[in-house]
Amino acid sequence: MTVRHAVVLVGGRGTRLWPLTASVPKGLVPLAGKPFLEYQLERLTDVGVTKAWLAVGMDHEAAWRRYAADWEGELELVVSVETEPLDTAGPITLLANELDDRFLVINGDVVFDVPLRGFIEEAPRAGIVLALARVDDPSAYGVVVTDDDGLVERFVEKPAPGTAPADTVNAGIYLMERRVLAGFDAGPLSFERRVFPDLAARKELGGVTVEGSWLDIGTPELLMESHDALLAGRTRLGTARGHIADRSAVVDGERRGAWSWVGAGAVVERGAIVDESIIFEGAIVRRGAEVTNAVVGWRSDIGAGVKIRELALIGADCTVGAGCELAGGLRLAPGTHLEPRAITFTPPR
Repeated sequence: MTVRHAVVLVGGRGTRLWPLTASVPKGLVPLAGKPFLEYQLERLTDVGVTKAWLAVGMDHEAAWRRYAADWEGELELVVSVETEPLDTAGPITLLANELDDRFLVINGDVVFDVPLRGFIEEAPRAGIVLALARVDDPSAYGVVVTDDDGLVERFVEKPAPGTAPADTVNAGIYLMERRVLAGFDAGPLSFERRVFPDLAARKELGGVTVEGSWLDIGTPELLMESHDALLAGRTRLGTARGHIADRSAVVDGERRGAWSWVGAGAVVERGAIVDESIIFEGAIVRRGAEVTNAVVGWRSDIGAGVKIRELALIGADCTVGAGCELAGGLRLAPGTHLEPRAITFTPPR
């Protein structure tokens, strides 16, 4: 069965990843040099989707419209904007008259390397079918329990350790039939609190367990872990491995650890060190500087001898003066200028 239409839910503000999301939507923050969303779009193209709606909020509307206008991929991209917060399912009701009778919905916060075609082919007949992922510790999630026919029996929210009736959780991928939207009014609507319980009670909610790993960039820790998984080859997504620099980057310094990413036009001067870190497009890391397990934002200038570590996030267009030390998850707002040694943990000699 071919599914031609998809809706990608990318309306979140990405506040946990600020300042990287100050001007860039979370879905467009690069993962190994490519906007995170594009890993999702590639999965959709693989299964024959020809048109995808990006359900976005108003915070980054202009950025999303620019992205869609510049998009040169195989499928057609359409931006659908929420003029008010619509929760997780509300954006779908806005598109009820445009979608095919059967379509995919994907949560843009996470990308799975599961084979979508298998999920579609195995889906039982139901108004909505959830892709379910197995987890080692279900106590941290809402567990989804299905019967022998693949229909959802119940949900158990964060069961106590050792008491979970199943190890399957919602993977954020849904195969939907448009007819189910007729039962819900347009406006704010939650999949989790309203739609799923309603359909489960009517035996109209199915589930298919899929095998694969997932990547999430929603926090600084997850952004680093996703780079590590991708560049170490622990996922079927992407082929880049190890220490990667864009062709237009100039890397004369040293790269340590298992991986690093240096974006287009960035410069790592001789004597600088980049250790399992992300240097975004146009940034400069000057001689003697060390960036360890941290992110340097677009076009930022990291001065000589600066030390940045421990999940520090440097926003776009920052200047960090020579000798500064930034650590402990510090987040530097876009455009910040720090004088030499303005922040340091080491007293002068």
